[in-house]
Amino acid sequence: MIPALKLQDYNRPVEAPQKRVEPERQPAAPVSEKRTILYYVKIAAPWVVGIAILAYLVWRIEFSALVNALARADVVLYAAVLAAFIILNFLVDTQNLQAILTHSRHSISFSETMMIRGASYLLMIVDYTLGMSSIAYYLKKSKGIPFIRGMGLMFVLNFTTQASLLVMALAGCLLMSGSPSHWLSKMAIGCGALLASSLIFLIGLKLLPEKSIFRKIKRNDLMKGLVESSARTYLINTLYRCGFYFTFILFFYVAVRAFNMDIPFMALIAYVPVILLIISIPISAFGLGTSQAAMLFLFRDYGTPAQILAFSLVYSASIIIVRGIIGACYYGIITKRVSYKTKILHGEVS
Repeated sequence: MIPALKLQDYNRPVEAPQKRVEPERQPAAPVSEKRTILYYVKIAAPWVVGIAILAYLVWRIEFSALVNALARADVVLYAAVLAAFIILNFLVDTQNLQAILTHSRHSISFSETMMIRGASYLLMIVDYTLGMSSIAYYLKKSKGIPFIRGMGLMFVLNFTTQASLLVMALAGCLLMSGSPSHWLSKMAIGCGALLASSLIFLIGLKLLPEKSIFRKIKRNDLMKGLVESSARTYLINTLYRCGFYFTFILFFYVAVRAFNMDIPFMALIAYVPVILLIISIPISAFGLGTSQAAMLFLFRDYGTPAQILAFSLVYSASIIIVRGIIGACYYGIITKRVSYKTKILHGEVS
């Protein structure tokens, strides 16, 4: 059956075509909520792990002994050495960051580097990667360095950081080779293997052929810093970073005495880099729990478990609090500067 033809009435005004109404989209709240939950889980998980390890360690030790060790601590001595350590450590840390930027042909003053590095301390307490990202963000805002390029420079800083800890741990274990502790030789082998692997990776990255996908990898802004930095740059900055971590050894040497322990300097040269290496493993936030466990194992011949745990708890808490204060101060300053500079660029400030 043929359908009837509909003839158009030309005397009738032509109606404007109706706009097609798109069905209302449902808000993507569930996806957003999932992302938010995953983000907070990622942030909270290291803290949960660290607190769980701490709770287990405290549970294993008689609580009254821990309280007694804390009560007998020389607070004045610890506060004095902590203040000296924080100042020296912060200055050396700032110099290390400035050296990385200078060798990468980015001119930046020491005071400005101090402000950027100090502001990152606050975010590093929350998440280490977030702290490194904040440095790249501020370099973009203050120096016009692309964010990805800035993150590439942070890769160089992180590489020299890990290399310096491995070098110091290896050297310390070799210096203590006469010790009856058999784990020192195993630690030396492990550190040597990791250091060799890092160097092989870096050399292999530099020797990649300038073809197809390899060329893209080498010219990627994240990899440029690692590829373009010379052997001299790596050597100098690794030595600078060793100087930074040597301040921790000096601090430990005096600070443990505030908790009635006497640990030989040579032992600390071997043990402190190992502790810092363990802290750098992204298991718990700011090394909580892992640092206490490492100290209980390494310092067991120089004090009671209560003394060692008391020192390690005070150490972690004081570093977090003091760096948090430094970070909050510099974060407020740099946020105001970035905001003011942004207003100038947008013509909001004459």
